[in-house]
Parts: sequence; structure tokens; C-alpha cells
Amino acid sequence: MVEIKSIQLPDTSLLGMHLHLPGYPIDLIMSTKAILVQQMFDLTYFQKANDIAIIQIEGGHGFASMLASKVCAMNEYARKRHVKIGMSAKEALLICEKEDNA
Repeated sequence: MVEIKSIQLPDTSLLGMHLHLPGYPIDLIMSTKAILVQQMFDLTYFQKANDIAIIQIEGGHGFASMLASKVCAMNEYARKRHVKIGMSAKEALLICEKEDNA
């Protein structure tokens, strides 16, 4: 089963995708400028993502839990947009959505 949900944050809308796989649920939160992934993803998978921020979080299943999680890794594009390890995922996504910080 796949669940797609619109997630509203201040001044932006995100897309949440939940893949319900037996014993292995996968959640992603995406926008046109960023993808929030769980730690099960290897960032090298996203190496070619040079124009979108890839933000990896420490844990969290479910969209609310993911947004409350802490950033543990990111790609260079996210780093250039001022995402920092330890900040909340929600804060990191909002930073990436700003037009003027690139």
C-alpha cells in the first residue's frame, strides 16, 4: 500500500509518501527543493542529486515523527543551503524552501 499526503508547513506545502511494506515501512517527505529520508537510505544513492537537498534524519516513522527528528547527514547542496547536523528536520526543510539562501 502507498499513502500520499499533503503536509502543510508555514509558507510551504510538502508531499509525504509512505510505502507500507511488511516489516519494512518507508517514509519520505519531499518538495521541489528537498527530500527528507530516513537513516536506512545510503546517501550515495542520491549522489547525482546536485540540485536538490537530501536530508537524512536519525529516526522516525510517520510524517510527524520525521519532522521532529534531528538531521544526521546531508548532501553538499543541503549544506550550501545552511542545513546543519542536529537541527530539526522541519527547520532544515523550511531553510531549503527559502529562495534567497542559495
